[in-house]
Amino acid sequence: MGIDVSTGRDIVLTGVPRSGTTLSCRLLNDAADVVALFEPMQVELLPKHAPVAAVAQIHEFLAQSRSQLRHEGRCWSQHVDGQVPDNPVSSERAQDGSRTHQAIRGQIRINKPLSPGFTLAIKHNAAFTALLPELVKRYQVYGIIRNPLAVLGSWHSVSLPVSQGRLPAGERLCPRLQAQLAGEPDLLARQLIILDWFFGHFAEHLPAAHVSRYEQLVQSHGRSLAAMLDLPLPVRDLQSRNSSRLYNAEASQYWAQRLLARGGAWSHWYGREAILAAAAALAGSS
Repeated sequence: MGIDVSTGRDIVLTGVPRSGTTLSCRLLNDAADVVALFEPMQVELLPKHAPVAAVAQIHEFLAQSRSQLRHEGRCWSQHVDGQVPDNPVSSERAQDGSRTHQAIRGQIRINKPLSPGFTLAIKHNAAFTALLPELVKRYQVYGIIRNPLAVLGSWHSVSLPVSQGRLPAGERLCPRLQAQLAGEPDLLARQLIILDWFFGHFAEHLPAAHVSRYEQLVQSHGRSLAAMLDLPLPVRDLQSRNSSRLYNAEASQYWAQRLLARGGAWSHWYGREAILAAAAALAGSS
């Protein structure tokens, strides 16, 4: 796919929630002539049952954001204190033991020079995954994944809809997912359905070269992301959080059993040994 330098390059980024997609946006914003927007759209306003029309609205939003950035130096994005963060979730626990989402949607300023052909990336996880079949026809789309056991550890430590086994934007735009989740009373079973849905969409609609593991991202200090996107990104000192003390190490053994018993599209990237290794790492961190 060629890039029109007069209008610039648009990148659509998605991924499993809590897999490093926000971190990827932060890394992109560290690069020259690149802007990455973290969940800037009101995806609840995208038309239902009309993926072509929804993608047209995304296209319009990208064009408007590009124009606003060039002429006003600002744009819409989720942010913390005016900046796209490494992690939008606090490391501090609320009274119920969960970690809260700190980011808010608003206008942020981009204080760096941008050429007419600058690169603009936009990230939404659930909505863009639901729209993948149409998005890939029009855009360069990339996905970020993470060991499913570590993902479950993160999901159970935060205060987000996915912590309750729900995915509002995904359910709204994918009736089949909504029906599956509505018919499942067990929390962990709903979360496994969501995981399978994400990984299954990436396996079906994205080429292997357009999917990057979180583990590669941190081990390479961002080089894997730079290679995937073919962008000269600065190298950052990154540390894996797969064995974070914020995750429930005791429960992780049960999650591993359920993951292995159910199976899912995640096995395309993370097999039995990877899941057991992640469980052992979490147990060792407790």
